[in-house]
Amino acid sequence: MRSAFFAVARFIFGYLAVLALIVLLTVTLQHLRKGSAEEVLMGQRGSALSTPLIEKTLATKFEEFLRDLPSITVWKSLRGTPVFPQIGDALGATSVLTALSLLFSVLIATLLLLLEAVRPRLSTTLLALANAVNTTPIFLIGIVFIWFFALALRLLPSGGDESLRFFILPALSIAAKFGARLFLLLSNYMAEVEKKKFILRARAFALSERRLFFHKLANCTMPFLIFWLIETASLFSGAVIVETLFTIHGLGSLLLFALLQYDIRLIFTNLIVIATIVYLTSVIQNFIAERSSHST
Repeated sequence: MRSAFFAVARFIFGYLAVLALIVLLTVTLQHLRKGSAEEVLMGQRGSALSTPLIEKTLATKFEEFLRDLPSITVWKSLRGTPVFPQIGDALGATSVLTALSLLFSVLIATLLLLLEAVRPRLSTTLLALANAVNTTPIFLIGIVFIWFFALALRLLPSGGDESLRFFILPALSIAAKFGARLFLLLSNYMAEVEKKKFILRARAFALSERRLFFHKLANCTMPFLIFWLIETASLFSGAVIVETLFTIHGLGSLLLFALLQYDIRLIFTNLIVIATIVYLTSVIQNFIAERSSHST
């Protein structure tokens, strides 16, 4: 009971610390923007009332931001549109991209593992190929996929998010890298499982390689879950490149747009959503890792 209380307290204080850092980052970004006050004065909406913007200190802006924070549900962006509907639409697009990417990653890794098990001679080649893909920047993979699947073969659209079909190519671009990484992880883990006693016994009873493969794969559930949580967090926090490259209106592209426009309210709410997802997945990942270490 006491350990559960401390775990909950640690979770709450950790999340509050994340929120505090995001607030400080957002206000500092607003304060350090050079020329922002001058641009307001020179713009069409500029007036004498805009002059005090130059004289406001960081502490004053921080206090004003905290006073404005309780009304976050009715915030509007610089374009005058409500913030939360934009975040909701972007979160939906990023969630679809994440789900498809993780699904394709699992399929790619499983097929590579199966090919390695069926054709052991290809193991070195597959590992070298996976390492090469894993070390390739994701935007290069995306450009190659756009050229091959969209321009050369004309099988898939090169950008957009009108339907599920538009998400296949960007999801495959992400899955190529993440699937290669998952294959490298599970391949090493299955090599360790190969030395376990139950596998040796199974071989003594002349079980087929196909059944042995699925037995070993079933023992990779825990590292797979940890990998899935890590990659989900990294995908949500690093979706800017992929969504910009494929013109997907997700959290990444929305954050980039907000940063270019210095839309402080949109930046803050976007960072809160991304940080919450990353924080929750990291907490679940640590919980699973601790449980697995205790069980062993």
